[in-house]
Amino acid sequence: MIRLCLIALLSVSPALVRAQPEAPAGEAEPGEGGGAPADEDDPMGIAAVAATLVQMTALRWEGPRTPEPRPDARPVADRRLDSTWLPLAVHAESEHVPLERQQAALEALEDAALMLSREGWPLPLVDLVDGGRGDSQGFDLYLAPTDELASGRTDGDVVWSFLDQHMTHAVVDPGVDRLRACVTQALGEAIGYHLDPAEAAPWRKALGTYLAWRVTGEWGCADAVQRQQNEPYRGWIPAQWRPGERAPLDGGGGALLFAMISQRHDGGTGAFIRDMWDLVRQRTWEQTHEPGLRGSPDFWEGFEAIFEHSGTKLVSYVDELAVARYGLGDPARERVWGLPGLHPSMGPEDAVPVLFETSLAELPHHTGASPMLDPYGSSYALVDVRGAPPRSRLRVWLRGEYGVEWQLTASRLDAEGRERGRLSAPPRRGDRRAYLPMELDAESHHVLVTVTNLGHRRPDADDPDVDGRAFRLIFELVEEGREPERD
Repeated sequence: MIRLCLIALLSVSPALVRAQPEAPAGEAEPGEGGGAPADEDDPMGIAAVAATLVQMTALRWEGPRTPEPRPDARPVADRRLDSTWLPLAVHAESEHVPLERQQAALEALEDAALMLSREGWPLPLVDLVDGGRGDSQGFDLYLAPTDELASGRTDGDVVWSFLDQHMTHAVVDPGVDRLRACVTQALGEAIGYHLDPAEAAPWRKALGTYLAWRVTGEWGCADAVQRQQNEPYRGWIPAQWRPGERAPLDGGGGALLFAMISQRHDGGTGAFIRDMWDLVRQRTWEQTHEPGLRGSPDFWEGFEAIFEHSGTKLVSYVDELAVARYGLGDPARERVWGLPGLHPSMGPEDAVPVLFETSLAELPHHTGASPMLDPYGSSYALVDVRGAPPRSRLRVWLRGEYGVEWQLTASRLDAEGRERGRLSAPPRRGDRRAYLPMELDAESHHVLVTVTNLGHRRPDADDPDVDGRAFRLIFELVEEGREPERD
C-alpha cells in the first residue's frame, strides 16, 4: 500500500522526483541530526523518500552522455486548423499559406497519426501534451519555410516522465512537392524525440523517412534513400560528412536499413523497428550538474545485442544487407535476394552502381583503387564469366587499406540474375587481405563481388569516425588442377 501511494504521489507531483541540491561542505544534509528539512515546501520530507525509492527501484543505465537537444522556437503563425476527431493542429501564416494547403496538411497529419497509432507507435498526442503551446492541447505542426523541408522539433524535457522524453512539434515547408510524405516524416521525427531524445539526429531522420514510406509509399520529403543507394560507399547512418562535398546525407537513407531489417524480421509489419526504438530508451538517473543525457544503449548497440542473441553477428548481418541492396531498383537484379515489399517503391534510379566490371577476356585483372568506403559502406564489382571452362574457378583477392576489418563476398548469378551460390571470406582483425575461390558451372553467367568496410569498432552516430578506407581487387580464372602461385 505504501509503495502504491508513493507511486501515485510521484505521478501527481513531478517535482518530487527531483533530487535535493548537494549540501555545502560542513552543512548537515536535510533530515540529519534531528533538524528540520531544508525544503520548507516539503515539511514531511516526502521528496527525499520518493527520490530514494526511485533510485532503489530504477534500472540505471551507464555509458557516455550526449548533449541534450535544445528547445526550438516555434514558427510564427496566425491561423490554426484543429482536427475534429484527433488532438492535432496545423498552424500557418495566413498571408503566405493558402487555406487549402493548410487543410491538405491537416488531412495528411490525421491519416498518418491514425495509421501509425494502429501500428502501435506511441504518438506524441494525448499522452504527451505540450502545456498549451500553440494555444492547443495536442500535437502541433507548422507550415513555415525551412531548409530541412520537414523535421520534428523539441519543446524541451518532459519532467514527469520516468524515461528521458521531450515535448515536440513539427515543421514542414509549405512549398514541398510531396506534402503527405513530408508531413508524415515530420511526425515520425517527432516520435523519435518522444521516444528517445538522446538518440542521434540521423536516427530520427531515418525513422521519419521510414514511417513516411510505410504510410505513403514515398521515401520521405527528399531523395535521401536514392542518394544512399547511388552512393553505397557511405555508411548507413552518418556520424560526419566529408569537407568540400555537396550537402551531406542527413541520415534519411537509414530508412532503407530499417525497411530491410523489418522485411527480414517481422515480414514488413514494422513491429521489430518499433520495438527496437522502445528497447534503446533510457533514463538519465543521476541528479547532478553534469550536462547531457545518457546515450547508451544506442541503435547500433541494440541491433548488435538482438542479432547476437539470435545467433547472428552484426557484421554478418551488415554483409547480408550489402548484398541484398544490390537487388533493389533494377528489375534485372531483383531476383538476387527477395525483399518483395521494397521493390514497388524503388525505380531504376535507385539501383546501386557497379564500381568495377570485367570479363573473362580481360583476366587476370587488377582494379584501380576504390573511393573511400565509410564504415559499413560497400562497393560492387561484376565479372562476366560466360564461357568459362568446366570445373574452373574465379579467384578473387582483396587488398584493403590498413586499420579496419574487411568483408569480401562473392555471389554466383545465373542468366536471369538469380543468386545460385554465395561465398564469404570471414573478416580477420589486423589483416587487410582476403581471398575467395568461386567455383563456376554451366549456369554461371556473372559473379557479383561485394566489399564492405567493417571499421575497427561498432559505429556510433554520436562519435565522428575516421575509418574511411579504400581497396583494390584482383581477379583470375583457373581451371581444375592448375593453381598458379600468387602472393
